[in-house]
Amino acid sequence: MVHTVGRGGIWEKVPRCFPTMPHDPDPPPAKKFKPGSVFFRLEKNKPGMLLPRKGNVTTPIDVQRKQLPIYQAKPRLLNELRRLHNAIVIGETGSGKTTQIPQYLFEAGIGRQGLIAITQPRRVAAISLAGRVAEEKRTQLGKLVGYTVRFEDVTSPETKLKFMTDGMLLREAIGDPLLLRYTVVILDEAHERTVHTDVLFGVVKTAQRRRRELNKIPLKVIVMSATMDVDLFSEYFNKSPVLYLEGRQHPIQIYYTKQPQSDYLQAALVSVFQIHQVVFDI
Repeated sequence: MVHTVGRGGIWEKVPRCFPTMPHDPDPPPAKKFKPGSVFFRLEKNKPGMLLPRKGNVTTPIDVQRKQLPIYQAKPRLLNELRRLHNAIVIGETGSGKTTQIPQYLFEAGIGRQGLIAITQPRRVAAISLAGRVAEEKRTQLGKLVGYTVRFEDVTSPETKLKFMTDGMLLREAIGDPLLLRYTVVILDEAHERTVHTDVLFGVVKTAQRRRRELNKIPLKVIVMSATMDVDLFSEYFNKSPVLYLEGRQHPIQIYYTKQPQSDYLQAALVSVFQIHQVVFDI
């Protein structure tokens, strides 16, 4: 037996092979959190919207960056990226590769002769990542850090870190096949293998080769993903070395319920709210 969580002591640690969901005949609605909860507050203007309570103490951005798993590998990572023209970076979700590697390159002076482009399959990701990196660099979005998506260009002549959808970089390549504005192109989320991403692989590889033949400023290509066929991508980019980044690991405990549940969705929602209420109201 373990300490029960939620109403009626629905949780119990028992040696079962197949988990079942909790049952509560009278599940508490989402807004019934204890007054003064340190985790949630109810947004009055949007009923049912649960947001972090104002006034919470947040960790400074510099400390957050140093807590990311990629920070421990920063010196060795920069040494490798400085000497390589092509690299495949495999990093687990949450390692910090997407937001930190462009900043590391810029801070180390790698690729400062032009722009550092970071491609994303989706516009929402490009916009949100640009906002986060701009916040970490303590700069206004659109200056040092900017983004370009369809129908929206938030960049300026000062921009050095440019987040964009892969479709937008393809569109630029139509008028500039050598991508002369860029000195580093980071192809993120390569495992998704969209049509734009696959075509873009060929475009940047050709641009890199042509610039070398014409004695132009070299183009560095970095392919990043959380998981993908490493051998296939490495072979395509001239047998590029693969750099692995570790992610975070958290202890996990498995809990089972005393009784089978007829409505899995309802039981799951109740369990989530109960866990948040119990854990964060201590």
